[in-house]
Amino acid sequence: MDNSFKNIWWILLLIAAGGIILFLSFRPNQPQVDQGVVLKDILHQAPQAQPMPPMVIETSPVSGHEAGFTIQVYSFQDKNRAEAALQTLTNSGYKAFLITSALGNNRVWYRVRVGGIPDEAAAHKMLDDIRKNYSSGFIVQTVN
Repeated sequence: MDNSFKNIWWILLLIAAGGIILFLSFRPNQPQVDQGVVLKDILHQAPQAQPMPPMVIETSPVSGHEAGFTIQVYSFQDKNRAEAALQTLTNSGYKAFLITSALGNNRVWYRVRVGGIPDEAAAHKMLDDIRKNYSSGFIVQTVN
């Protein structure tokens, strides 16, 4: 009698474990925590099936850059990564430059942008070109 009681507990334990596994398999997948992106991963990403929709952000002229359109390709908190991305874009023939943005609490972002774009149509064309090679970027409209 004592041995059959142990067998029933094992069976109940296995049924409970199966129920827990079944319950967990139906839960929606939780997003993974972003661990950051290495520059070489950004530069060698596979093209996305659907391109990101263009987005235009308005800002004021910074560091002597004229009003018009620019494309922000990257934004890093690590200055070395930003400078490496800047060099890559410059070597590819883009008029790239770096903007430093202090956000308070000693947080600084280094934004890598491509400029010298006269109008919105040309900005969208250049954005498409940049996304083919770098899989990122959005348009920034600089107004006075």
